[in-house]
Amino acid sequence: MRHYLLPAALLALLVVQPVHGEDLPAAYGPSNSNLAMPTLMAVEQSGPRIWGSADYLLWWCKPVCLKPATLTTGNRGNANPGALGQSGTNVIMGNHKFEFSGLSGARATLGAWLSDDTLSIEATGFFLEQGNARQFFQSTNGGPATYIPFSDPQNVAQALPFSVPALVNGTATAIGQSQLWGLEGNFALGVTAPLGNVSIRSDLLFGFRYLDLNDRVYLENRLSLVNDPATYAVGSCDFSTRNQFYGGQLGLRLALESGRWSILYTNKLALGETRQSRSISGSSLTGGTANAGLLPGPVLAQASNSGSEATNRFTLVPEASFKLRCQATDFFAVSLGYSCLYWHKVLCPGDQMDNHLNPSQLPGRGPVLGPRDPQPLFVHTDYFVHGLNAGFEVRY
Repeated sequence: MRHYLLPAALLALLVVQPVHGEDLPAAYGPSNSNLAMPTLMAVEQSGPRIWGSADYLLWWCKPVCLKPATLTTGNRGNANPGALGQSGTNVIMGNHKFEFSGLSGARATLGAWLSDDTLSIEATGFFLEQGNARQFFQSTNGGPATYIPFSDPQNVAQALPFSVPALVNGTATAIGQSQLWGLEGNFALGVTAPLGNVSIRSDLLFGFRYLDLNDRVYLENRLSLVNDPATYAVGSCDFSTRNQFYGGQLGLRLALESGRWSILYTNKLALGETRQSRSISGSSLTGGTANAGLLPGPVLAQASNSGSEATNRFTLVPEASFKLRCQATDFFAVSLGYSCLYWHKVLCPGDQMDNHLNPSQLPGRGPVLGPRDPQPLFVHTDYFVHGLNAGFEVRY
């Protein structure tokens, strides 16, 4: 028996010595740094068990479009002045993207370790401020002569008069809006491996994601008599869409750490259903003084396509992000990163706009004869958002 005691004691010293006698690479886990310590003695560590982070976001999102032309200038000598495709016709509103500058937002994460360095759980939520952009036109003393273009049921380009020099003043406003927010919760199952002075951490992510995107395009036109501004007419239309994604999510997070610096790369793929809804409302004459000679438009929303509709579609949402982090103390870190998110199959207001019009639907032009144009559309597109984030992390 004595012959085995000395070798056993030496073996025990070899196992314990690396933990208590030298510094091993730390990890994104319950130790005092970013990556979980990959040792057999991890159960003896008493590092942070809960963490939280907050980020400031500066992201850029896909524009919201006003696809059809809604106001033109034209040659008054043409057979149909202001109609698209004619010589001398120029688009001054519509055929346009509402580009948003960088949108500010915030993101918060709360996480906890369920085991020492293998399994954790985390929840994240973010929101972006509402993006707003606009187009504006106003005539002076009725000039220049402007027109509201459309295509008739036979697909022939036509136009209605809007501002008329010395007779009718016109004002047109177009507003585009967009807002995105989301939530997600994930389990992370990972391992850590040392490589020289660098620690490598790999986590498999699996969880649930929710996204909510609201887009809107609003148009308002106003006409008034040059010699009697109290005689006026107002028309408007409102195209709104909402996309709500619900789905499961898988991902992979890789982290490299050297000293107090670490680089993280995360890739996620969510698959599920998007609840897609669109709402159209408005009229070419919604208010003002009764005057048969004033029809302000716009003509994109009529009785034939107004209303709401919704459906569910299978979609996917991939996301990729990079982050550079500095562990300032054992319990506090700062970071700078970049994120990019893509959303397949969403509704956007501009895609729901039909530029065809049956003029007999216009106020005072009935009864309605022929096709009921414009028609309700339900057209899909894609969506993307990307940008920078800077923040801090606290561990306890």
